[in-house]
Amino acid sequence: MSKNAPHVLMVLNDIAWFWSHRQPLAQAILGRGSKLSLATAMASSDQGVKDMGVEGHDLPDHGKGLGLLFHVKIVRAIIKTIKETKPDIIHAITLRHAFYTGIATRLIKYRPTVFTVAGVGSLFTDHSLKMNIVRAIALPLLRYAFRGPNRFLIFQNPDDRNLMIKHGVVDENQTTIIRGSGVDLKEFPFTPEEQNEEPIVLFSSRLIREKGIDDFIGAARILKNKGVKARFQIAGSVYQKNPNSLSKEEMQGYHDEGVIEWLGQVSDMPSLFKEISIMALPSYYGEGVPKILLEAAAIGRPIITCDVPGCREAVNDNENGLLVSPKSPEELSEAIDKLLSDFDLRQSYGRAGRAMVEKDFHVESVVSRTLDVYDSMISKGTQ
Repeated sequence: MSKNAPHVLMVLNDIAWFWSHRQPLAQAILGRGSKLSLATAMASSDQGVKDMGVEGHDLPDHGKGLGLLFHVKIVRAIIKTIKETKPDIIHAITLRHAFYTGIATRLIKYRPTVFTVAGVGSLFTDHSLKMNIVRAIALPLLRYAFRGPNRFLIFQNPDDRNLMIKHGVVDENQTTIIRGSGVDLKEFPFTPEEQNEEPIVLFSSRLIREKGIDDFIGAARILKNKGVKARFQIAGSVYQKNPNSLSKEEMQGYHDEGVIEWLGQVSDMPSLFKEISIMALPSYYGEGVPKILLEAAAIGRPIITCDVPGCREAVNDNENGLLVSPKSPEELSEAIDKLLSDFDLRQSYGRAGRAMVEKDFHVESVVSRTLDVYDSMISKGTQ
C-alpha cells in the first residue's frame, strides 16, 4: 500500500450488491495502492473479498431484524468497524446504510464521509398513512446524518437530489450527481438483435411489486390474449426479506399457466441480453438509475420503463426506448406491441442506447469521478 494512498472503508447493504455494482470501484481503489476495508453482512467470510485483498468486516444483515434496537445494533457495528479500521475516508452506499453510517460518524465525530444515495426506495414514493408517519420521523434523522462539514452526497439522478434539498436534508453545495454505478462496455458488448419468429421480452429484477412485476405479467397476459407472438421472460428470484415480494408459488403458477417463463436467478446476463428483443422494467420504486436497464442498452436492446425518477434517466423517449406511466399494464402492453411489430425501430433504438451508455454511463467515468470525490474530501479535511 502506498503511503500517500488513502485507506477507504466502504459500507454496503449486502455482499451481492458489492459484487454486482461496486467491484470495479473496489478494484480501482486497490489499483492505486490504497487499502480497502468492506463492511457488510458476511464480508469477512467471503472468499472473493479475501482474494481481492480487501479486509472484510461483518455487519448485521439488515433484512433479518426489525425495530429500533436492531437499527441501533447496526449503527453500533459500524462504529466498531470504524474504530478498528481507522480509515482516511468512509464511503457508505444505498440510502439505508448511508443513514446508518451518517448517524455513526456523527456520534463519534468521524470524517470525512461520502454517501451514495442509490435511489430513495419507498420512503418518498409510498404515500400511505404508515409511510407518512415514518417519513415524518425519518426526515429530522436524515438531516442529522447528512448535513454538516466534510460530508458529501452522491446522487444518481437529479430528482433525488432536488427532493433531499427541498426537504432540507442536504445543502446543494455538498452534493453531486454521478449517474449509476457504471457499465463495463467490454462485459456488455454491442450485439445486434437477430430476427426471430417469437421475440423475447425480458423483465429482470428482484421480484417485488414496486418493481412493476404485476404490470409486466398483466401486459404479457393482454398481449397473449390478443394473439401476439412473443415470449415473456422473468429473470430474478423471490425476495423473502421484503413483504411485497411475490412468492415462489405465485411465480411458479404464472410459469405453469404459460403467461411468462420464469428463469429464476440468472448469473450470465450478457448472454441472456443477446437472446432478447426488448428489456422492460415498469418500476415505480425509488430507483437511482437501474443498472439492468443500462446493461441491456449497452448490448443494444430497446428499453421500456416508467416515467419516474431514476428510470427515466436510462431512456430518451422515442430514441432508445419508450417511457410509460407507472401501474398501467395496458399502456405497457401497447409500448411492447409497438416495438414487437417493428424490427427496424428496435434496431434504431438499440444503436441509440449503446451510444448513450458509451457517452454517459461507462464504468471508467463513474469510477474516476467517485475517486475524484474521495480526493477532494480528503484534501479539504487536511486543510
